[in-house]
Amino acid sequence: MTERTGCTDTEQKEGPVRLHASADAEDEALVGALLVEGGLHRARGDLEQAEHVLRQALALAGRPAQSGGQAARLLARAQCGLAAVYRLRGRYRRAQALLRTALERAEGDPASDGLPELADLLNELAVTCKYTGEFDEAERLYRRVWAVLVEAGGPAHPELATVWHNLAGLAHARGDFAAAEPPARRSVALSERTLGPDHPAVAADRAALAAILDGLGRREEAERLLREALAVFGRVLGPGHHETAVTCHNLACLAYRRGRLAEAEQLFRRALAVKETVLGPDHPELAVTLHNLALVVEDRGRRSEALPLVRRAVAVLEGAVSPGHPLLSACRARASRTGGIPDSPPIADQDRP
Repeated sequence: MTERTGCTDTEQKEGPVRLHASADAEDEALVGALLVEGGLHRARGDLEQAEHVLRQALALAGRPAQSGGQAARLLARAQCGLAAVYRLRGRYRRAQALLRTALERAEGDPASDGLPELADLLNELAVTCKYTGEFDEAERLYRRVWAVLVEAGGPAHPELATVWHNLAGLAHARGDFAAAEPPARRSVALSERTLGPDHPAVAADRAALAAILDGLGRREEAERLLREALAVFGRVLGPGHHETAVTCHNLACLAYRRGRLAEAEQLFRRALAVKETVLGPDHPELAVTLHNLALVVEDRGRRSEALPLVRRAVAVLEGAVSPGHPLLSACRARASRTGGIPDSPPIADQDRP
């Protein structure tokens, strides 16, 4: 189950971000071009270059000059885009700090009145809070996104599919699979009507629903949906894409529960390899796959391989998520057992940019 997005303390060199217009129309055009370039780098998985370009966009969009609505929109897009890259790189606290500053400015500046990007800022902060384990705040923010979108476009607003998807993911993270299913199905239905059945976003919604159905024990439908999603991701995005890794991870969970341990290990290792390539070796998102791979190799009788995996999971999570985060607690419980790793079910991957 994963999230969809719209678009520690912040470092001193970033400074306070102000909602001011760019110096002139040429600056605004350049900011727009930088935002497109940054988005392309992000889509390709080049997060380092995406961050570099989006920092340039933010610096240019925030230059003191005459204020105006278009400048406010560009600045909000730059803030949201850079925060999303911070999140994808595992810098959750930095992302939160930037987003909170952006929302405070956007909600307090007359030039931002009716800002369409407000929903994107709220949604991105909600996603990041969910990653850090701040579930109550995430739900409150998702509800605000829903209200903003309904006010702007009514109950059939196409972006409401993102809200339903993310509310379902939050319920999944809390372990409330029954509550997660209705919004997940609403997300699939709305996305299919808007985008068509073969769009990657629709595949992401189906994969998210599959993780919930797995939790409800309806594994036949869950596996069918995951394999359909994997086919779309492989065809459209490629075998080395993050979406492919997430879907392989969740297929591995199903294989494990159905007793196919060799297949589960192969899929977990495939997911881990792609994540390490795309996200780097120390990204917090690796933890859920490391945790589950440890479970599989333990069950296959290779206990000596399991403990280093789960200890690595703890290491990548500590400092990145809240101390009471459920995944961190599960990993610590495993790592503390010197006589072996206790039995527990594998955990579905809930993270998608």
